[in-house]
Amino acid sequence: MTVDDRWHKRVKRPDGSVEQVRTTRYGVGQRWQVRWRDDSGRQRNKSFDRKSDADRFDAGVRADLFRGNYVDPAAGKVILRSFGTDWLAAQTFDPSTREAVELRLRLHVSPDLGDRELRRLSPSVVQAWVRGLQGRMAANYVRVVFANLSAMLTAAVDDGKIAKNPCSAASVKPPAAERRRV
Repeated sequence: MTVDDRWHKRVKRPDGSVEQVRTTRYGVGQRWQVRWRDDSGRQRNKSFDRKSDADRFDAGVRADLFRGNYVDPAAGKVILRSFGTDWLAAQTFDPSTREAVELRLRLHVSPDLGDRELRRLSPSVVQAWVRGLQGRMAANYVRVVFANLSAMLTAAVDDGKIAKNPCSAASVKPPAAERRRV
């Protein structure tokens, strides 16, 4: 991994000294570039305006790679609706459960969240979505729909699409279960 200055390069003079000279990119675009190889060996890079931001990002990627927690930022560009279709196809549900889950995803998840990239789902987005559902349906049903979304996003974490499930954050709470009156 390296942090490179894209505006300057070092040039060795004939007398052996080193001089810093401007590159053709001087003053254009972001100056600092972090380059690394991901878990699969693919060359990756990201650019920054400030060296301190590049150094911080570099340290984070190094730590994630070392711990085995690295998640490719591009992997989360998958659209939730598309991931949900693939996820549902891979499940070993019985036919009636598959139909019920597909219906919940199609009617309650996809209209509000389906066009979002997985990496753009934050706990606050999920909580706002849950709050919107509460105004339209019973709390117990909202909990079931939320559980289906959470299971799907847990699979996205397991598949390396996102680093963490936004549904499992402490700030995201489905509504309390309603007790049946007898």
